[in-house]
Amino acid sequence: MIGNDIVDLKIASLQSNWKRKGWLQKIFTQSEQNLIAHAENPDQMVWKLWSMKEAAYKAHQRRFSLLPKYNPKDFICHDTTVDIDGFVYQTISKYEEDYIHSIAYTNRDDFISKVFVDTSKQYKNQVKYYVGNLLNVHISAVTLQKDANRIPNIRINNKETKAVLSLSSHGSFSAFTIILY
Repeated sequence: MIGNDIVDLKIASLQSNWKRKGWLQKIFTQSEQNLIAHAENPDQMVWKLWSMKEAAYKAHQRRFSLLPKYNPKDFICHDTTVDIDGFVYQTISKYEEDYIHSIAYTNRDDFISKVFVDTSKQYKNQVKYYVGNLLNVHISAVTLQKDANRIPNIRINNKETKAVLSLSSHGSFSAFTIILY
């Protein structure tokens, strides 16, 4: 399973004052708060841990076909893993000047991931175009559809595929991660 999350650092700094009283305690465990307190760049660590939790949540939700329910303190971050109810997700986090992108996965690391600037919020069209190219089908044959649990799926010519897709968008950036079967 896979999940991904992207944080636009400019938007995050404008919309979220993580330094306000009680904010860290609502989101992060004590060990995670210690990581933030001792980090060389606490801002970056906050958003890295946040994106790791979000990415692992998406992978876990898909893995067990769960209804949306996000309780970030239930997801315990370590250096490069997130533990959810005894299930461990590996993570990769990419830092850029303007964003942090994290991917969580279980046993498959042969995923394809792409981050792009998306000020028009047309990322789904870009994903469809990219998937069409990967699968050698016309973009009109590709549809993205969320299931009852709001988990995105790829359909080709209105037929389900085994491809696993995770979408993420925040501020000026969008990202997707996909495993093709």
